[in-house]
Amino acid sequence: MAEDVVRLYGFSPTPPPEVWEPGFNRREAPRDMIRTTVRWDHRRLEDQPGELRDISETGLFFRPACGTVRFRPDDVVWGTLMIGTKPRVFAGVVRWRGWSIEHRCVGLGVSLEPTSQLTEAELIALRFPVDPAGRPTLSVLRGRGLERD
Repeated sequence: MAEDVVRLYGFSPTPPPEVWEPGFNRREAPRDMIRTTVRWDHRRLEDQPGELRDISETGLFFRPACGTVRFRPDDVVWGTLMIGTKPRVFAGVVRWRGWSIEHRCVGLGVSLEPTSQLTEAELIALRFPVDPAGRPTLSVLRGRGLERD
């Protein structure tokens, strides 16, 4: 309920850093839970598979398929995600890595570079995917872990 109010009215008071607790959600942009594939690159790894778990205009969270990857603060990550049938290139900076309580997996929180930020139309296309014939391809999602049926 509280998340709906925050999404509707657009306010989310973020406490100052000195009162952040482990696992505290510091993202200010509203985000959407999705599940789609992503290909990503890093200074030591190229064309790695992953799964995008949530996305907003300014950032994303994805789970690398290769498991744990060692990142340094402010490492640059770039890659491609599919929006419909079109590939969309992105670049960003790793702001957080580790175990996500919300997604129940190890993953990366990436802040997108200003030139890579997503438009509202792209977010809608990711939220409500369609097949090549234009039919909705939504799957039924259950629980917090977003297990597919």
